[in-house]
Amino acid sequence: MNRVFAVGVIALSALAGCGGDDNTGPGPSTPQKCSTSNCAGCCYNNVCQTGTTASACGKLGAACVACGSAQVCKTDQTCGVDPNSVWLIQPVSAQITSNNNGSYWDADYSPPDVFVVMKCPGATSATSTYEVESYTPKWTTGGCTAKASQLLAEPWVFQLWDSDISVNDTITTTLGFRFTEQALTSGTVTLGASGGMTSLTVQLQKQP
Repeated sequence: MNRVFAVGVIALSALAGCGGDDNTGPGPSTPQKCSTSNCAGCCYNNVCQTGTTASACGKLGAACVACGSAQVCKTDQTCGVDPNSVWLIQPVSAQITSNNNGSYWDADYSPPDVFVVMKCPGATSATSTYEVESYTPKWTTGGCTAKASQLLAEPWVFQLWDSDISVNDTITTTLGFRFTEQALTSGTVTLGASGGMTSLTVQLQKQP
């Protein structure tokens, strides 16, 4: 009986010794911080992401960036306009001078009947807005479409007219404007004065 008790004491002592060794072992490892040294994509919440999505775009361990609604994460892992995306270029409003080089726009002294004729890059024919009799005309239809790559490389061509019974009066000469990525992402651009036009506001909408 005494011998069995002695063995039990030795066994318990051995177990106690093992527990002490575990407590003196190494602690949990510290997670490595996401940085330029270990992440080819971008860092979000200290976790390396691929950096190739619109919600987390970036490279070389920089902080991930969420691209704008009109942008994608490009092949160089920066946010920008998708060159293959299609955009609607729609004149939405204009300001017209009160007279046509010192004369009334119309014989009955009424405001001009303004419409915009335009041609998008790559288009084979021109499109036109409807006529609006006003010094501050507004439109919602009649625009043209083109790919972003075309709009960034070639000018959008347009001209404002005053519709008359016999011969239409030109409000502006034929003008051209080349859009930038900033203009596309902002969604609106206002063009300055030319001829009888004080300003023209154009809306740029990315198509589904």
